[in-house]
Amino acid sequence: MSWFARLFRRSELYQDLAEEMRAHLEEKTEQFMREGMSREEAAQAARRAFGNATVIEERGREVWQRPRVESIWADVKYAARQLRRSPGFTVTAVLTLALGVGANTAVFSVLNAVLFRPLPFDSPDRLVSIFSVENGRPIGPSPLDMRDFSRQNRTFENLAVFDTWRKNVVTSQTGGGPESQKVGLASTEFFEVLRIRPVLGRIFLPEEGDAGRNHVALITEAFWRSHYARDAGILGRKITINDVPYSIVGVLPNTIPDWIRQGRVQIWEPFLPVPDTWDEQGRGGRDSGAIGRLRPGVTLQQAQADLATIAASLGATYPADHGVGVSLEPLIRSRSGDLRPALLLLMGAVTLILLIACSNLAALLLARNTVRQREFGMRAALGAGRARLIQQILVETVLLSVLGGGWGMVIAWVCEAILRQKHPARIPQLGELTLDWRVLMFTCVAVVGTSLLFGLAPALLNTRINFADTLKEGGRSSNAPARQAFRKSLVVAQLALSLMLMVGAGLLVQSIVRLEEQDLGFRADHLVKAHFYLPPVEYGSPEAITRFCDSYTERVRALPGVKDVSITTIYPPQDRWSMRFSIDGRPVSRMEDIPWARFGVVDANYLRTTRISVLEGRDFAESDSEKAPVAAIVNQAFVHRFLSEEDPIGRRIEMGTPANLSAPDPWLDTRHIEATIVGVMRDTKNQGLATPTEPMFITLFRQTPPVNYGFKDVLVRSDIAPGVLIDELTRQLHELDPQLPLSEAETMTEYIETYTSGQRFTTTLLSAFAALGLVLAIVGVYGVVSYLVAQRHLEIGIRLALGAPRRDVLWLIVRQGVVLALLGAGLGLAGMMILSHSMSSFLYGISALDLGTLCATSALLILIAILASAIPGRRATRIDPIEALRAE
Repeated sequence: MSWFARLFRRSELYQDLAEEMRAHLEEKTEQFMREGMSREEAAQAARRAFGNATVIEERGREVWQRPRVESIWADVKYAARQLRRSPGFTVTAVLTLALGVGANTAVFSVLNAVLFRPLPFDSPDRLVSIFSVENGRPIGPSPLDMRDFSRQNRTFENLAVFDTWRKNVVTSQTGGGPESQKVGLASTEFFEVLRIRPVLGRIFLPEEGDAGRNHVALITEAFWRSHYARDAGILGRKITINDVPYSIVGVLPNTIPDWIRQGRVQIWEPFLPVPDTWDEQGRGGRDSGAIGRLRPGVTLQQAQADLATIAASLGATYPADHGVGVSLEPLIRSRSGDLRPALLLLMGAVTLILLIACSNLAALLLARNTVRQREFGMRAALGAGRARLIQQILVETVLLSVLGGGWGMVIAWVCEAILRQKHPARIPQLGELTLDWRVLMFTCVAVVGTSLLFGLAPALLNTRINFADTLKEGGRSSNAPARQAFRKSLVVAQLALSLMLMVGAGLLVQSIVRLEEQDLGFRADHLVKAHFYLPPVEYGSPEAITRFCDSYTERVRALPGVKDVSITTIYPPQDRWSMRFSIDGRPVSRMEDIPWARFGVVDANYLRTTRISVLEGRDFAESDSEKAPVAAIVNQAFVHRFLSEEDPIGRRIEMGTPANLSAPDPWLDTRHIEATIVGVMRDTKNQGLATPTEPMFITLFRQTPPVNYGFKDVLVRSDIAPGVLIDELTRQLHELDPQLPLSEAETMTEYIETYTSGQRFTTTLLSAFAALGLVLAIVGVYGVVSYLVAQRHLEIGIRLALGAPRRDVLWLIVRQGVVLALLGAGLGLAGMMILSHSMSSFLYGISALDLGTLCATSALLILIAILASAIPGRRATRIDPIEALRAE
């Protein structure tokens, strides 16, 4: 039997030993009785012959004992009894730790899901993301550049490009209605790079990347289950994508995460390569995703140098690639995206929470152990050394920490469940939260490490005693001033950390308010937007697209309560479509000198529907027909950058690459388009809420057929309730074409809020942590002031007996809390000054050292500290002097 097993069968073993000794004594007694002794004489003779039974039994027991383990186990049982006898202290300490550990565990699980957990692919450390670098900004590479990288590199096993498009999907030719789905487009190497093996069927074949042979599709296991009930005969079935039938050739496991292209993709089709005839112009389309798998033994730096050499060669060969570099990063870094700084900020915040909680625990232990000075003095008098007393206190601390950690895990589990269900759509990584071994290990280290670290100081202070003086003084020890100073310093630190959290939360809240309430250049109220797609099979010409849009607009405009409606490809605050152009009279001799601007095609009612003001010239008019000269409206940023010293009205711009530099632009369908600027519109946000407005121009899609594509958005301004309006928009669309789904329908206010969802997520958590930290700190203030009142009970009684006004006694107590709050506020402000530079990157429109925020949070902290001190202060004013003196 192992010693560990014997540890829990000790009483049984001891009883067996005692029984064996009694049997031996009884046998000896009977032997002496047979020799003629009386029973009493025989029993005495047997005991003399056997020896000291107590000593023998103790020595026998030592065989089964491990002194260190025995002492720790005894301390554990004693600590459990002590905690059970002090339920108020136990609940307070456990709850304090549970909140600190729970917050840390929840945030660490987010970090684990986004930063630390390995990707669900074979050899994930060899997977990299590939970006082009233009003007110092990483962007998606051109498919043609990726083709050349794939042919010329010496460091990669495979390279692949991919993209996602929202398309109309019908899951059977005879059944369900149309759905709008994000469909993935992947080169045939994509699944080889990730080494994904289908659960059914196969992946794409190399030849299926050619036009005409690409009508095959892969679906995910989740889509297979939800739409086909895991039908084993799914292979070969047809799925209609944009009115084109595709054959399902395989079912993929649910291993491709949503963050790959910022959205759930459940259907994949082959990515068609850009035709070689587009070799020059096609290199300008840089919006695809790209990944690669390194060869064994190749480092990221070697691969970077390899592709950089190829990129330099492409830049020397193709003007469109001139000055365009390349950048690699591990694919796992792409998972975090823009979340990394925010997550590190939150981890720092919850670390402060844990420090506050542990400081509170240390203060509680210090106060509790101070009351037990007489007990410690008695133990010391009976021979217990200081190390033994410290062990006893630390065992109790660890037991408290284990209880707090257990409840902290429960809190973290609840928080994770909420985050998985309620995470912002723009942060799909949060849907992968789980409590795996890394999270459990982190929690164990946090619990044990912090408990030992913060329990050691109280243990050292409370065991530095003279047992004779302690017993003589009834438990008051000569080192009380040192303990009081230590406890006050803990409270000051808690207040400082709380102030830093409060300032950070206050700054982020103001930043989001300023971000959302800034002047976006248009009116978002009472505006609903939705998306639909007109597939080329049914709407194969720009004229057919225009006719459908006009019919749909007329139907929607006739709805009661509708004020304005517009069909467009763009709307604030984001426009991802760029267009090369040149200004008449300004010839361009090099490709790299061709200017770019944001671009979109709209109908004539766009500016009226969005309430974007026309500052110069005119708005689009019905007279701008298909046969009229092409009209364009530019924004203020366009005028400021390109026409700052000229009258923009009447200037002509040529869309696309100038004819003198290249073949016709493939994006403009064999011909260039000349447009005349007829108006200047007000700047609107077109690159997100926090980015300055870029130059932009818009044209009418009925006047520019080459860019009149099937993807369209409808904007409706009305007084109708959004839910009712969206239902009507869907009904009117289906009456025109039952096979067209309406998607992404929401109010413009809701849409704008998605742009701050990440910041809102961070701010909400940081605000909750700040409130939690403040509560814990105020508990610390209340505890230390209450403790000081208890220590000065006799002094206060004497003051009152000598006639001191009760308001003076109240101020005497409250002043201690004010001093602690002032010291904490000063220390916290100093900390914020040190961290101001790091905090600035999270803010918009406000300084990290905003005086109003610093003053307001400091005043709030001091005010709450005064209130926390006033409660024990008021209790002190009610002390009966006679009872205080009599008790002493």
